[in-house]
Amino acid sequence: MIRTALKPAWLALLALLAVVVVAFYQLGMWQLGVSSNKAARELAQTQSALQVQPLSQITGPHEAFPPYGAGLPVWTEGEYVVADQFLVPRRLLDGQPGYWVVTPLRTMSAGETALLPVVRGFVTDPDQADRPSESHIRVSGSLAPSEHAGTADLPKGQRGGIDTADLVNDWDEPLYNGFVFLTDEEPRVSGEAIVRVPPPVFGEGGVNLRNVGYALQWFVFALFAIYMYFRFLHEAARPAALTSTTSGDPA
Repeated sequence: MIRTALKPAWLALLALLAVVVVAFYQLGMWQLGVSSNKAARELAQTQSALQVQPLSQITGPHEAFPPYGAGLPVWTEGEYVVADQFLVPRRLLDGQPGYWVVTPLRTMSAGETALLPVVRGFVTDPDQADRPSESHIRVSGSLAPSEHAGTADLPKGQRGGIDTADLVNDWDEPLYNGFVFLTDEEPRVSGEAIVRVPPPVFGEGGVNLRNVGYALQWFVFALFAIYMYFRFLHEAARPAALTSTTSGDPA
């Protein structure tokens, strides 16, 4: 069968098979990407349509992050604590590397004074991170669970992530077990250099099943093409093998 496969016609067919298989694989991966993007858009639309709720109705200081809380739009009032502001490096926005600007908000929305980390926005240079006034303010945003601490070896004023288990060791006041991606301030106290970070999409539905089905079809087509190639090759090689055997038999 190897001798047959090395013939020019079969080598050309093999090259064609490689092109077809690669094309089918790429089409399948494209459909998987479409399935994820479509699901993300649907989740984002669902998330943005949710009614903004008071933070106190969702969670409170010292409480575990609610299992349904990721992505919920919330609002609360208080004052920024600029002395505890920090930056989170190695973040991306529209493909551009930079820093999250995180400023805790001191709020009494749950009847107890506590700190809520707020991602006020994104900057490409630490010098762009302003220090807002500590006047009374109302903030709205998307609730998110605590992150991992990340890299520890960072300059002063920077942290590897928004890890409330780590922050509780440095902040003297109670804090919420989560943070907020800022979507609105009333009044606005953040400078124009700070770009708002679009809240991430949270949810269980990670893919669109219809597009996943299309992707599986392309993968099956690729496997079928490989199967047919070897089947035809095997059939083409059999007569040669039979002839060789027959010619070697004694008369």
